[in-house]
Amino acid sequence: MLRSASGDSREAILQAAQRLFVEKGYPGISMREIADAVGMTKAALYYHFRDKEQLFLALLDSVLEELSALIEFSRQNDGSCRRQLETFVRQVLALPSERRASLRLASQELGNLDASARSHFIEKYHALFIDRIAAILAEGVARGEFKPIDPQVATWALLGMMYPYFHVSPVAGLTPTDAVVQQLLMVFFEGLQKNS
Repeated sequence: MLRSASGDSREAILQAAQRLFVEKGYPGISMREIADAVGMTKAALYYHFRDKEQLFLALLDSVLEELSALIEFSRQNDGSCRRQLETFVRQVLALPSERRASLRLASQELGNLDASARSHFIEKYHALFIDRIAAILAEGVARGEFKPIDPQVATWALLGMMYPYFHVSPVAGLTPTDAVVQQLLMVFFEGLQKNS
């Protein structure tokens, strides 16, 4: 089935906005720049999104939907909780660099949003993303796969380890190759202490 022209326009807007928000940050771009990047008038852009905040939230929602789908895919794996988390981490770090970079927009740019919009997004962010990762960790603790840890703390530790790769040019200068991802997972699951 063919997508409507309106749906295609909306997708083109979201792609251009993603690139611009990643490059310049939320306060650094205008609706005019986004319209120019898509090759449409401001009026046409406002037909799809009432303002920059609504456009930014639509972009964040699309990122959340993608993360939620990746978690769902990893949960369908009948393996261990560790295997589910490994699958999820590998999928996220295999995303194109621009898409990974858009993952950090939520944490960096939320302060620019209206308090109500920010609160609503944070609630959604936890329900669709953070709490679902924590649930895998909690299940692993309950099954005896993991040490008795606080699943929320472990979730934030894992995301903190992944965060440097949520940039177009990773902070450490390393791209998330298979070897890098394997080392990250080894450090998360096994720690740094050498077994005697």
